[in-house]
Formats: sequence, structure tokens, C-alpha cells
Amino acid sequence: MIIIKSNTEIEKIKKACSVWKTVRQALIANAKPGVSLKELDELSHKITLENNCESPFHQYNGFPGYNCISVNEVIIHGVATEYKLKMFDMVTFDVGISYEGYICDAAFTVIIGDNPEAQKISDVCYQALLEGIKEVKPNNYVGDISNAIEQFVKSKGYHVIKDFGGHGCGRKLHEDPMILNYGKPKTGEMLRPNMVICIEPMILTDNPKYYIDKKDNWSVIAKNKKLTCHWEHMVLVTDNGCEILTE
Repeated sequence: MIIIKSNTEIEKIKKACSVWKTVRQALIANAKPGVSLKELDELSHKITLENNCESPFHQYNGFPGYNCISVNEVIIHGVATEYKLKMFDMVTFDVGISYEGYICDAAFTVIIGDNPEAQKISDVCYQALLEGIKEVKPNNYVGDISNAIEQFVKSKGYHVIKDFGGHGCGRKLHEDPMILNYGKPKTGEMLRPNMVICIEPMILTDNPKYYIDKKDNWSVIAKNKKLTCHWEHMVLVTDNGCEILTE
């Protein structure tokens, strides 16, 4: 069931998004060579608590971390470990914030140092996100978003993952509708004002095949171990278009 948010609910989601931006700023500032993923995860949680919020990913279906931190060939759902970032690593932070039970969920990618290959896939992934967001307006369809992402990613020679995608969000971490990164225009649910959705292209190099790490049972890893990327914005459908809540 798609949940249309009230204005009061939207304000609380926006508050969660404002804290998310504070966490983002701190993670970008501290993502440096020699810093461990665990340290960054704990930093994000500390700032979350200081702003009277909670980390909704923690223990969600048993997830052990506070946020997903995915490095290089890990596409999504990376679990923070003692791994220390190295020069030229690409790391995606998928951060969740809950304020009075209302949730912000969005992801961003940071490149350590100058890595042209990583910069290229990150740029393509982020532009794919923007192409999807262009389709967010009342009376458009989820399939319009999905198709825009798929066509852009394909045109740049990368691949979208098939089994994961975006979703509604706000009252719960995952709500309807599911927003895959591939599909046909004018299919799926129609977009309506005051829907809050997460759009999140996840792309791979050369091959879309992946596996789930048997050690942590969470990390989704490219089978060919080549670079992957993930970006995500939380978007509010408005009367005339949309508002990116995590820009």
C-alpha cells in the first residue's frame, strides 16, 4: 500500500533529512586514508544521537551496523569492519536517520584521492539518479523513473543490478512502491503528490552478476570484483513536480 504523507509527516521527514545532511558532511570530512569503516560508522551514529535521532538500519532484519558502508566492488549493504580506507578507494555511505519515528534514507559516494575510473562510474551513477528524478511528477509512473535510469546507464556502458532498487519511505524504512532501476515507461504505480520515495541507481562494471558475502550475509558484491557505485536521493512528489529532500 502506498502511503500518502500528511504535511506534518513531511515536516518530520524533512527534519530527519536535515540531520542526514549533517552526518553526510561529517563523513565526507572524515573519509580519509587510514580511517576504518567501523570508526566512520560509529561517528555517524554519535552525530545521529546528538541530534535526538536514531539509526533505523541498526538491527533492521538483523543488520549489525548503524549504516551501510560499501567499498569498491561492494555495491550495497556493506557492513562496517576494521578495514581502513586506502588512497583511491571509492566508498558509498547509505545512511538512515529516524526522527520521532519518521525516516530519511539516502546514499552518497566518496572517492579517496584522484581515481579517474572511480570518478567516471560515480558520475554516471549520479547522473542516472538525476535522470530518474526528472521523471518524478504527478501522473507519471514508477516505470518512467526506472526506464530513464536504465537507458542512461546502458548508454554509458554500465549495468544496473536487477534484484534491488528504490522504494517508498517515511513512516517505515521500506514502503511501496518498489522502484527498480529498469523497466518500461507508463508501467507500475502512478505518482501522486505527497508521496515520498527513494530513488537509488546501483550500477556495475562490465557484468551485472553479483553474490552476497557468506561472511556477513549482507554485503552485495560484484562477481567480477570490478568497481560498482550507488547513489540515492529521497524525493517528495509535489503538486507540480518534485523536491529533492537530500540534495
